[in-house]
Amino acid sequence: MKLIPVEPQSQWYPKPMIMGCEGVAASMMLQNGVSAAALMKHWPKHDSNPEKGYVGHPSKISWDSHQTIFPAAFVPYLKQFDQSVMDGTGASLPELEAVLDQDQPVIVYHTHLGFPALKRDFITSDGRRQWVSNIHITLLIGYDDDFYYYIDPLWMKIGPLLLPALFPSRNQIMKMTKRRYSKSFDEPGRLCIYKKEGVQ
Repeated sequence: MKLIPVEPQSQWYPKPMIMGCEGVAASMMLQNGVSAAALMKHWPKHDSNPEKGYVGHPSKISWDSHQTIFPAAFVPYLKQFDQSVMDGTGASLPELEAVLDQDQPVIVYHTHLGFPALKRDFITSDGRRQWVSNIHITLLIGYDDDFYYYIDPLWMKIGPLLLPALFPSRNQIMKMTKRRYSKSFDEPGRLCIYKKEGVQ
C-alpha cells in the first residue's frame, strides 16, 4: 500500500469556500505553506470559460456557469509557486501511481463522490461547450491493490456518515474502488495536476 502523509485542509475552514476545492487541493499539493485563500485571491479569472480562468467566486454557487478552473489555466499560475508543477491531463491511473510512488500527490478532477457523470452544455464567451458539470477536485494520495485513497476538501467520513468537513481532519481521507475511481476520473477527461520530481 502507498499512502503519502499529507495534512488535510478543508474548504469550510477557516471560512467557507464552498466552491473552492481547486484552491484547497492545490495548497495541499504544493506543501509549501501557501494558503488556499492566498492562491484563490490572485488566480486567473474568466467570466465563463474555466479553460482560461476560474469562473465565479469560491464562496458562492453560480448555477449558470461551470464554476471551476481547468489545468490549462491553473498550471501556469501554480508554476509561480513551484516550477515543478505539471499539467498531467490525459495521464492514465497507472501513470499517476508512478507519480505517487515518488511521494508526489496529484490534484484530480473527477465526478463528485464517484457518481455518474452529468454532462451539460454551457454558454461561454468562446461559444457553447459541453463539460461534465458534477466534477469535484480532490487530492489523490495513495493506492493499494483494490482502492485509491484521496483527501476530500469538502467532505469527511465518520463510520457510515458522510459529513461536511467543517474543520481539517484525517476523516477527510476517503477511498474508492479502482474500477469506480477510473470511471469517475475518465469521464471528465482525465484532468489532473502534479509536481514532477527533478524539475526546478
